[in-house]
Amino acid sequence: MKKQPMKSFVRVLLLGSLLFFNLGGSAGNAEAVSSLISGKRVLVVHSYHEFQKGHVVEMTQGIEEAFVDSGVKMKYVHMDTKRQADLAWKKEAGRMATRVMEAFGPDVVIAMDDNAQAFFVRENYTRKQAPAFVFGGVNADISTYGFPSRNVTGVLERPNIKESIELLLKIVPGIKKILMLSDKSKTTDYFIEYCKTLDLPVEVIAYEQPLTLDEWKANVQKYKDRADAVGVYVSRTVKEGKSYVPEAKLIDILTLEGRLPTVGFFDTAANAGVLCGISVSMKEQGYVAGRMARKILEGKPPSDFTIEPTQRGRIQLNLKTAEKLGIDIEWNIISKADVVVK
Repeated sequence: MKKQPMKSFVRVLLLGSLLFFNLGGSAGNAEAVSSLISGKRVLVVHSYHEFQKGHVVEMTQGIEEAFVDSGVKMKYVHMDTKRQADLAWKKEAGRMATRVMEAFGPDVVIAMDDNAQAFFVRENYTRKQAPAFVFGGVNADISTYGFPSRNVTGVLERPNIKESIELLLKIVPGIKKILMLSDKSKTTDYFIEYCKTLDLPVEVIAYEQPLTLDEWKANVQKYKDRADAVGVYVSRTVKEGKSYVPEAKLIDILTLEGRLPTVGFFDTAANAGVLCGISVSMKEQGYVAGRMARKILEGKPPSDFTIEPTQRGRIQLNLKTAEKLGIDIEWNIISKADVVVK
């Protein structure tokens, strides 16, 4: 297995005086920089690669917003377990993150998404003199990782499934039966488990997790006359040969070949071509985790936090897809959307 160079694996950021001057801060802000937490260390471990737009990029923006003018020193590790999904790499990425943590000596660790919990936090939070850990973007039941613990807290990611379907029903009122379609991954396994606990306003006729493009197409043909719509969660590990199929291509097949309206529950749904959805705000996930970490640095015990999902979703609409399907979306719905693809 080829190891990723460490220089692309770790990024260091000082959220102190340099950031302060770039923002053109005032004397009052200078006092904030010289606060009690100035000089303390925060390690951020992301499960995925640094430039994953709509997810890691926005999470990082939220984390850094939470620490503006704090004077803390931050180091970033990106485990890159989405593009390199084999178990051997995930374990090695967790070990690399551990080595960075041991060398850096953080006061608090922020770990984002499930793979960081499974292959890094779970291996470290019970160690003697372990730092406090704050998780974010976690889809699984936290007991899977042994949480909560006296030194572990965080924020849950729970897809806005019911809310998204209710939005779809406002756009296409006659929908009664829906197919849930996604890739086969831990993330989507957790999605299905959670979905089955909900009282939804439509009937879910099946949950399908195709591995290949051919299987994806076969599912479209199988259900296009049985389902009124398709609910799409992440579809980032569907393969054609050895290559991953772009989400936009998969959604296009649903729209053009299946002629079915789609509702999405993931962060880049509208941009991938999904008709509508209400996704979790990844920036909010990062910001809330960052605020928790900051308060821990200020002296609040991790056990004092309530572990719950973030509250605000992002309404997404794709007007191009609506046009392809001959669907008119009312202006009062469009005007409330956070993301509108025209």
